[in-house]
Amino acid sequence: MNYLRAQIARVSAATHISIIDFYKFEEDDDDDSDGEGRDSFIPNVEFEPLPVYELVDPSLNSWVHHIKHILPQGRCQWVNPTTKIDNEEFDEEEEEEENEDPDEPQQEEGPPLLNMINQDRDVDGLPAWSAARSSDLIPAYSIAVLKSNTWPGACAYGFDKKFENVYIGFGHKYSSENYSPPPPPPVFEEYTTDLEVTEVPDPTVADEQALLAMQQEQLEREAEEAEMEDDEEDDD
Repeated sequence: MNYLRAQIARVSAATHISIIDFYKFEEDDDDDSDGEGRDSFIPNVEFEPLPVYELVDPSLNSWVHHIKHILPQGRCQWVNPTTKIDNEEFDEEEEEEENEDPDEPQQEEGPPLLNMINQDRDVDGLPAWSAARSSDLIPAYSIAVLKSNTWPGACAYGFDKKFENVYIGFGHKYSSENYSPPPPPPVFEEYTTDLEVTEVPDPTVADEQALLAMQQEQLEREAEEAEMEDDEEDDD
């Protein structure tokens, strides 16, 4: 259960994207304009939809991330592990033993909110995202479709003022060195048939009766021949 929850968080943080300017930071926010330090945004009521050909442009300048990046610490919000927690039951003897404070760790920082997806790291020589139209037959009615090469199965589509994110995958990142099970052994060749082993249709009742009659006649004939040979020997 915990593993599944962790994988969902990783996929969501890396693949939930939206059309640029669909969201914006609040105007009264005094942080930097590039989004650093901001942890919330609001829908942009003045959003103007982009044409599909811009949404599928190879530069990928029309899509941004709208979920916080997961830091190497495993959190979206960095927590200083050396910060002491007030605890009345804390053992005073252990506190006296810690004479020297540990070195202050360097704070981990990730990409800010609403950063462009073209800044995502490549994966095994492939770009992080691939963009294409849903159909080239009728471009006027096609929509933009983006596929994540980092998390196979993660897709996003957008057109007009709508976008959505979908993931149907195995919960694993792409890797060119993934384990692949060995192929099954080759199929055996067909059994070599000869005159002794040949498939024939089942005989009918009439054929079986004819065969029995023929065998009966042959037995009678052999019996007559045996009697004639005995008679000749007696004459001699």
